[in-house]
Amino acid sequence: MKFHDKYPQLKDKQFLIKLLTENVYGTMALEDQHVAKLKVQEIVLSVLESEELKGTNFFRDKAA
Repeated sequence: MKFHDKYPQLKDKQFLIKLLTENVYGTMALEDQHVAKLKVQEIVLSVLESEELKGTNFFRDKAA
């Protein structure tokens, strides 16, 4: 079973953005690195956009 088959909610772009933002922000806070959550979200968005431009198909609702 593939990862995306086991966890289909990861194909939802908004869910993935929120999950990654919360996890990165939380990890950085635990390491006493203070970065605004908005800045973390901007970085997550830019990485996902970069991957989409490369042709990586993460999302089921991807508009062509």
